[in-house]
Amino acid sequence: MMPARGLMVATSRMRSSPLNFALRQGRLLAVLLTVGIYSALAPFGYAGLALLCALWRRHPQKRARRLQTITSRAYRLMHDWLTWTRITSFDWRKAAVDLPSGPCVVIANHPTLIDVTAITAALGGAISIVKPGLYRRAMIRPLLLGLGHVEGPGADPIRAGRVVDRVAERLSWGIPVVIFPEGTRSPPGGRHAFGRVAFEVACRAQVPLVVLGVTCEPLYLSKQAPPLRPPHPMPRLEVQTLAVERPGAGTSSRTLRAKVESLYDVWLNRVATHKPKT
Repeated sequence: MMPARGLMVATSRMRSSPLNFALRQGRLLAVLLTVGIYSALAPFGYAGLALLCALWRRHPQKRARRLQTITSRAYRLMHDWLTWTRITSFDWRKAAVDLPSGPCVVIANHPTLIDVTAITAALGGAISIVKPGLYRRAMIRPLLLGLGHVEGPGADPIRAGRVVDRVAERLSWGIPVVIFPEGTRSPPGGRHAFGRVAFEVACRAQVPLVVLGVTCEPLYLSKQAPPLRPPHPMPRLEVQTLAVERPGAGTSSRTLRAKVESLYDVWLNRVATHKPKT
C-alpha cells in the first residue's frame, strides 16, 4: 500500500505533468476563441432574431414556436462546438430526457452555467423563467418576449402569483416549460432550497412534473469554477430523467415540493457515493 503522503505527491505530479499542463492551456485557448467568436457574432444574431420577432408579432404562439426551434438548433450547434473543441462534452442527442405527451413542467438542479442551453437543446425548445435583471436588458428583452419566456418575481413575493399565472398560460402553447427551482446555480454536490413556483404551476394546471438530474464531472462553469479556469480532464455534462410526478386533484404544491426535494437528496447522495476518486 502506498502511504497517503506518497499518494498525494504522485497525484500532484500527475496533475502538474507537462501533458496535463498543455491540455489545460489548449482548453483555455479554446475558451478564449469561443468567447471571441461569440462576442463578435452575438450582436448580429440578436439583431436577426429581434427582426423576426417584429415580423411575427401578430401571432405570439406561432412566433414563440418558430423562435424556439431556431434557438434550440443554435444551442445544439453550440454544444457540438464545445465538444469538438474539448471545452465541455454534452451529447444532446443521447440526453435521457423523456417527456410525457402534452404540456408539462420540467425542473432540474443547476450545477453549471450551461444547464439552460443543454436542456433546451435536448428538448428542442423550452420556455423558462428569467431573472428580472436579465429580462429587462434592452438588447435582449424583445427576443425573450418573442420566445415566450416569463420574467421572474425577483425578491417581490407578491409577483410570484402573477408569474404562476403566466407560466400556466404558456403551457397551452405546446412548448415545455423549464424551471430551476433553486433560482440560482447549485452548490457543489448539493442544492439550495426549492421555491414553490414550479410545483404550484404543475398542481394548478394539473400537468406532469418532469424531474431532471444534471451532473458535470469534473465541475466547470459553476460559481466556484469560472470559464477561464477549465479543469482537466474535459468536463462531461449529463442530463437524465429522475422521475415524472403527476399531481392529482387536491395535491398541495408544498407536499409535491417536499417529495421532490427528498428525491433529489437521495439522488445527489448516490451521485456523490459513486463519484470517481481523484
